Amino acid sequence: MRTTRTLLLATGLCVAALAQAQAPADTTTHPLKPGWWHIPGTQTRMTIGGYVKADLIHDLKPIGSPNFFDVSKIPTDGSTGSSTHLQAMESRIFIDVRRDSRCGEVRGFVEGDFFGSGNSFRLRHAYVQIGERWLAGQTWSTFMDETIIPATLDFEKPAAYAFARHAQFRYTHPLGKKLGLALALEEPAKNVQTPAAGELTNPLPDLVARLKYSGSRGHVLLAGFVGNVDFTPDSGAVQQLTTSGVNLSGGLKIGKKDMLTAQVIYGPGIARYRFGKFGAPDANGNIRPITGVGATLGYQHWWAQEWSSFVVVNAGDDEPLAGQPASDADLLTYGAVNLLWHFTPYAFVGVEYLHGLRENISGADGSADRIMLSVRMNFN
Repeated sequence: MRTTRTLLLATGLCVAALAQAQAPADTTTHPLKPGWWHIPGTQTRMTIGGYVKADLIHDLKPIGSPNFFDVSKIPTDGSTGSSTHLQAMESRIFIDVRRDSRCGEVRGFVEGDFFGSGNSFRLRHAYVQIGERWLAGQTWSTFMDETIIPATLDFEKPAAYAFARHAQFRYTHPLGKKLGLALALEEPAKNVQTPAAGELTNPLPDLVARLKYSGSRGHVLLAGFVGNVDFTPDSGAVQQLTTSGVNLSGGLKIGKKDMLTAQVIYGPGIARYRFGKFGAPDANGNIRPITGVGATLGYQHWWAQEWSSFVVVNAGDDEPLAGQPASDADLLTYGAVNLLWHFTPYAFVGVEYLHGLRENISGADGSADRIMLSVRMNFN
């Protein structure tokens, strides 16, 4: 019954959104911008973009993620040692195709990088957008605030930061000139520790909603999600797990170009949006959501026209459950500071220092330090 009611609710929201959407009668007209061209014989316009980025990474202490600074991979056994690694995996390419219609501009966007196995091409984004309201495909989750992604040279981003790309169906409805509401059905997950042998399933997609207010000097975003996981043991009754969380974030413009950004996330199962384990058994062997909180504060400063820096601090803490291994991470912190020289409008070279800490449920802890040197050139 719970599954049926939730499915009916989600379907009802989508039907209501469809009923409210009104397609304009006339086609839209968009002038061709620099870097775009028409596909011969059609009214379709397109552009190709992306960038090439090369990294030199030096770790002063061991960490189990050489390609990005994942603080959940910091060892807590007291191991020591340094290492150096060079890569160009973050380099990416995208194709953006658009065409006018009576429903507004129809957009198709595909982007990938080379973080696949063996430097293979990996899908990041692939979606169709119709006008300003409808979106279907894989892109940033509706739960996150993609406009304040920390501007680090590190690819990973902070550990306790809402950072996820999901396949989804999204509807966005304006509530005024500065306020908008978005509703989405998104790909669910099942990174849950089970108390016994069995099968984990997702009977329904995640239901996500967000409100965003945008002003002349910044914005504020409030988002929430509800998800579910069913566990069917090899013997015994089915267990149902419901997860939820909220995200309060925003950005404030300071001066002409500087930007202060902040985010706080909280909820039972919030690690669902941090790529972490979000459920585990309690003392009675019943799966329960792991309640967690994460906070991020960042500041981007422009020293001069060609010089900028970004500093970010982040911490995340979970409330452990009795059935979790003592080796599971309990507290994670992440900090980074960089200096970039934008020697042309389309390229920069930069250096970054990163520090992370991991503390396990058992109390064992470890830290890691990294220095990065990066060079990046944008295609357009």
